[in-house]
Amino acid sequence: MKDASPQTIFLKDYTPSDYLISKIHLTFDLDDTNTQVISKMNVSANYDFKSLKRDLVLNGEELTLNKIFVDGAELGADQYELIEDGLVIKEVKEEFILEIHNTINPLANKALDGLYKSGSIFCTQNEPEGFRRITYFIDRPDIMAVYTTKVIADKAKYPVLLSNGNPIDSGDLEGGKHFVEWLDPFVKPSYLYALVAGDLGLVQDEFTTMSGRKIDLRIYVDKGNESKCDHAMESLKNSMRWDEEVYGREYDLDIYMIVAVDAFNMGAMENKGLNIFNSAYVLADPKTATDSNFFGVEGVIGHEYFHNWTGNRITCRDWFQLTLKEGLTVFRDQEFSSDMNSRVVNRIANIKTLKSRQFVEDAGPTAHPIKPSSYIEINNFYTMTIYEKGSEVIRMIHTLLGADGFRKGTDKYFELFDGQAVTTEDFIHAMSVANDNYDFTQFKNWYHQAGTPMLDIKTSYNEAAKEYSITVTQSCKPTPGQDEKKPYHMPFGLGLVSKDGADFPLKLKEVFTAQPQIEENILHLTQESETFTFTGIDHEPVPSFNRGFSAPVNLKSDRPLSDFVFLMANDNDEYNRYESAQALAIELMSCLVKDAANGVPLKLDAPFIKAYGELIKDESLDNSFKALILDIPSEGILHQAQDVVDFENTFKVRKFVKETLAKTYEQELSAIYDSLNVDKEYSLSPEAMGERELKNLVLGLLLSTGNSKYEDLAYEQFVKATNMTDEFAALTMIIHSDSKYADEVIEKFFIKWKHETLVMQKWLTAQASARGEKTLGRVKELLSNEVYDKSVPNLVRSLIGTFTANYTEFHKASGVGYEFITNQIIDIDKLNPQMASRLAGSFKDYKRLPSDLKALVKTSLERILAEKDISRNVYEIVSKTHADS
Repeated sequence: MKDASPQTIFLKDYTPSDYLISKIHLTFDLDDTNTQVISKMNVSANYDFKSLKRDLVLNGEELTLNKIFVDGAELGADQYELIEDGLVIKEVKEEFILEIHNTINPLANKALDGLYKSGSIFCTQNEPEGFRRITYFIDRPDIMAVYTTKVIADKAKYPVLLSNGNPIDSGDLEGGKHFVEWLDPFVKPSYLYALVAGDLGLVQDEFTTMSGRKIDLRIYVDKGNESKCDHAMESLKNSMRWDEEVYGREYDLDIYMIVAVDAFNMGAMENKGLNIFNSAYVLADPKTATDSNFFGVEGVIGHEYFHNWTGNRITCRDWFQLTLKEGLTVFRDQEFSSDMNSRVVNRIANIKTLKSRQFVEDAGPTAHPIKPSSYIEINNFYTMTIYEKGSEVIRMIHTLLGADGFRKGTDKYFELFDGQAVTTEDFIHAMSVANDNYDFTQFKNWYHQAGTPMLDIKTSYNEAAKEYSITVTQSCKPTPGQDEKKPYHMPFGLGLVSKDGADFPLKLKEVFTAQPQIEENILHLTQESETFTFTGIDHEPVPSFNRGFSAPVNLKSDRPLSDFVFLMANDNDEYNRYESAQALAIELMSCLVKDAANGVPLKLDAPFIKAYGELIKDESLDNSFKALILDIPSEGILHQAQDVVDFENTFKVRKFVKETLAKTYEQELSAIYDSLNVDKEYSLSPEAMGERELKNLVLGLLLSTGNSKYEDLAYEQFVKATNMTDEFAALTMIIHSDSKYADEVIEKFFIKWKHETLVMQKWLTAQASARGEKTLGRVKELLSNEVYDKSVPNLVRSLIGTFTANYTEFHKASGVGYEFITNQIIDIDKLNPQMASRLAGSFKDYKRLPSDLKALVKTSLERILAEKDISRNVYEIVSKTHADS
């Protein structure tokens, strides 16, 4: 390891910084390998300086120190000390001006932290701790300063010079150079600092705020990509308008800039006024982007813009508070996307992501609360738990307080803490005081406890008394460092559906309690076990639990399978119609997996086949919703129900179920495809996207019948497609069905699109996610393909990351998949530890693997840990996984 004894950082050890920095002026003279950086900082003591003087400790990595000045006087070598990860300046004053001259090498920075080159563009990524790779600084989020930046560069190569805030000066210099100076008047932490320089194309627009101010909107991209920015610009304007209307938040600078770069570890970064984006979340046109790409652009554009207030104007005191900004802002961007599109479809999509990825994280070796108590490497905590579960916790607060109460709470939050670095407790405090001191004491367990709660529900009906009772018992499995869990306070949506499909009014039998037990069909669960009895129920209802997914929990109940069939057709909560279909399919398919493992012939339950057919024939359903409800549970979802994961039989059962349903309703599915497969002008309306989504789902089902005519149909769609949604769907289906056309479409797609990096990422994904003996060999060949570059995170995610999610191929009994990924982790770790640690997370199922696979994974984990130069990022993930046996 690079650090033989990696340090664990604990929340309990937080103390304020000894010194503060109120202002910093940065000067950059840009060069590929020899960029000169001058920082000039106003430093002051943040403790009782007279009683005990302390050295000033600055963070710094991969820097070459040239000179240090204090109040204009250059320091001698005996007045400072270079340490492994920084710089110590001795015997400083209570207040002083510190000036540091250092050199960095952006071209060699393949970790993509700090200042680096992405193609021909200089750009930065400083969250969470990249600024220390630019200059020596107290690199922590509670150091809030006003930043001024002067960027100097060759004018011909880098005509565009950008930083945070508003431009205040510019001009030409000797030697063909020029400069631009920027001032951000708002205090911010170093992680929000940004710089970009390049020869970039520009798309420009403006937005008039609710107070009448005109904001200059700019999107910078590689030249030639300007035509792909229309959707991003429209999404930005929609975001600005939505934040004004829903939260009363107006943008505060004169200019808002977005820059798209190809090499970026994250989706995007909310740097104040200068957002740097992964190009995948900016560039989109119908020919090169799918409908899901357009959704992604809209959502990420909104997310980063909303950070302007929930993350920038108010930021985190320390990194343990990460969900303070991310969970809240994910909630905001999900609500924005729901208002822009179909609310129920967007909600279901968000929940599918949570269940398929975050619930897995909760059950794995790296499970942690949304507010962790410790970490070794903070980069490893940019997780689904912090973001997606954090969002669900915010959503529960919204449910408990109501829309008006939540808005009052956010107004109070902005009023109390604008311009400050704060904690999750500060956010909860604002929500409480704005709502008559609402008691969140027990609710805070969501912040401090890891794992997904399980609700075990028992029901009973008293016909004579016309009473219906439900008993809810909550529990949460032990997770690393947390064996005992306290009961949660959670809102629990409930409906009691009568035999005619209407909801019974919910009237609780009177009980004495200091807290409300139900408000607007939302039960307040607070006890380990509690019973709710409803009166005036004249016949036994069908219960609809956790409507709208009001709490992020798993359910276990005594409901018969016939209840799910009934709710699929009759529940007036659309999410629960979808969830009932999923729950029924999961129950039946889980039984089939056990049958397959025991050699029992597979047979699909007749009532399920009938219920599925009713959904196919239901013309009242929105096409997007129908596509969601007809899509059977993924392998990953089915794996969650297994104590020991059975990859082969899960795949076999899923294939069998698709084939059975498709053959049973082949005529109906074919009719749906024909009705939707018509020439039509491309549109991004929810209706048009729904038509494409359902059409392609149906085509995939038809291909599973094995009838060769559907291979021809898919090939025809591939050849004639006028948009990437249909073209990529056909490409993927042909490859995954091992069609006679597979090699041909792979070659044709490559020739057509090899100069479009984002499209080639799709090409890699389609091949890495295919099943069969050819897959691993094909993936290995693609490593040397001209379009693949292991230093570009998007390409690594598309090829290597996709393969790790290809369950049957990654988890081959021979261990070849593990060996391949182990080699990739070790290799990529030398370039980009963040990407390598993400790949290391692919061993998350270690504890639940069959013994033969577990032994193979153990060998891989130990091989990684034996690497002497392993990064802290990878060490933390692999060591936790290895310990989870």
